[in-house]
Amino acid sequence: MKKTLTSILLLFSLLTIAQTIPYGVNKKKFPLGDEFEKILPIKLANWNRYSFHDFVPGIEPGSVYYKQGDNQIYLTFGKAYSQSELSISWLKLYNAAIEGRTRDIKQKNTGNSSAKYILIDGRSGYLYAWTRNLYIFSIDAKNKQLADEFMSVFPY
Repeated sequence: MKKTLTSILLLFSLLTIAQTIPYGVNKKKFPLGDEFEKILPIKLANWNRYSFHDFVPGIEPGSVYYKQGDNQIYLTFGKAYSQSELSISWLKLYNAAIEGRTRDIKQKNTGNSSAKYILIDGRSGYLYAWTRNLYIFSIDAKNKQLADEFMSVFPY
């Protein structure tokens, strides 16, 4: 019994460590600067950017919609200027994302690294939020298929 329990715990630990970061964002390039109007492309394959609202450092994230025909992705973004500011911004985003949706969390890494992420997929839609160094992004989509299409062309 003790060996079985140890084996199960070891297997669970290995699966947790082997978990890949969704969409390979840890392998994508870093954005540079804080002029998001230039950083976020106007066109990403068949997706067009519209309704851009810039972020206010430490106060509110920026937001933009990307549209492809009748489909749209709501993207929030921001940049922190220190690790503590990033932690505060992440905590705000994380708490807002999981409110009433904890059962829908499919994958997450909320440790102390600069590569935090959460993926939520449920009846009320699909959300993926992540950090890249001091940058923070999240996408909201109607479903996983739209998110997959968008993230395949999103540069960060």
